[in-house]
Amino acid sequence: MNTEQIENKVIEIISAVLKTPVDSESSHETLKAWDSLKHVEIVFALEDEFDVMFEEEVLSELNSVKKISQKLME
Repeated sequence: MNTEQIENKVIEIISAVLKTPVDSESSHETLKAWDSLKHVEIVFALEDEFDVMFEEEVLSELNSVKKISQKLME
């Protein structure tokens, strides 16, 4: 997957979990629905979709579409 495909999939997953429109600039600060419980749901959905396991230390950093996409590209 290239960067654009990853970002689009991240947007799709976050939008589905939050049941709200999401774009590439979205973050927990711009979306009221993105609370701590939904953050956990987003992380689980991302881990399932991309077959990854995020380190516990980085979970709090995964707070925007851009940051999540960057982490998935590593």
